[in-house]
Amino acid sequence: VFNYKWYVPLSYYTDLNNEEETVWLNMTDVKFEVDPNIEWLKGNVNQSGFYRVTYDEEMWNSIIAALKRNHSVFNSADRASLIDDAFTLCRAGILNITIVLDLTQYLQRERDYVPWATALEHFQAWSKYLSESAPYRLFLQYMKYLLAPVSQSLGWEDNGTHMHKLMRSDILASAVLCDVEETVKQAKSKFNSWMNSETRIPPNLREVVYSAGIKYGGVKEWEYCWTKYMSSGVPSERKLLLRVLGVASDPWLLQRYLLKTLDRDKVRPQDIEVVIQTVASNPEGRLLAWRHLKAHWSTLQGFFGNGTFTMGSLISAGTSHFSTEYDYREVASFFKKLNVGSGSRSLEQSLETIQLNIHWVKHNEEVLYKWLINNLDR
Repeated sequence: VFNYKWYVPLSYYTDLNNEEETVWLNMTDVKFEVDPNIEWLKGNVNQSGFYRVTYDEEMWNSIIAALKRNHSVFNSADRASLIDDAFTLCRAGILNITIVLDLTQYLQRERDYVPWATALEHFQAWSKYLSESAPYRLFLQYMKYLLAPVSQSLGWEDNGTHMHKLMRSDILASAVLCDVEETVKQAKSKFNSWMNSETRIPPNLREVVYSAGIKYGGVKEWEYCWTKYMSSGVPSERKLLLRVLGVASDPWLLQRYLLKTLDRDKVRPQDIEVVIQTVASNPEGRLLAWRHLKAHWSTLQGFFGNGTFTMGSLISAGTSHFSTEYDYREVASFFKKLNVGSGSRSLEQSLETIQLNIHWVKHNEEVLYKWLINNLDR
């Protein structure tokens, strides 16, 4: 530990002066004056500095109120940085989860890609931590509440700018996974047209459509996509199909899918991580992926050996979503008697991640549940 200290340029603007100002934080701290009549101050303009910014509760609430009134008072990059800082500080135990939730309410009216991409990344992480906790179903309802108006606004026409197309793909994919009814209905219809009539699906919408067909379909839909995977000569299409095959709702299909990773003629060794990761990301498949990793560890180790980092990646893929003390003890106990070789650092990081997940859920579960009950009833 070197105890280095740095001079840091802090840029900011306020509701009374939208011109960017910069002050230099010296190697300990600094004080600077602003107009006492301001409602809010936004630090780290355009997220140009490599640091986090937090505010006192009153200032956070003023920023949230401004976002709800007219979110365009902050540009897209600053809205994204507010979201990213809030979620990250909450993960670190520095910011109350209710501030984060209040902040996200404005997203119903957000139509820019970067803030939504930032929020979705954090929401997906929350979904993993919460999948076995009391607020999980309510959390999915809240996601539907946020996503429904945005997905309806974006529509299904594959048009607009590159960023607009990216946003449509991400929003519709999340809406499908959260069971936004109208989005699922449209996606299933397009999947059936593709399966029955080979109707072309625009590349930007394929993941959305394939996911809906597999998640809300059955064996027939799953087998159709598996056949497409086996026959496709396009690497990007094969990788996409590998990902979506893991979103099935039937545990039997997921178990059969995992077993295919043991056959090199069906799943290439370099793609095994994709399969385990996508099944482990599915609430219906998380324990299946972990059981598969345990049951076939020696076989998988035979594919890669102890000298590669792939085994470490498999450990991370199969365990990083766990959030209970029981899971932590089971993972630690299983690997305690094994030589994981170059995967030892990944194992340490995975155990640290599980502990962080446990702490986060314990600290936030009850507060989150109460907030969702109060706000979804409005």
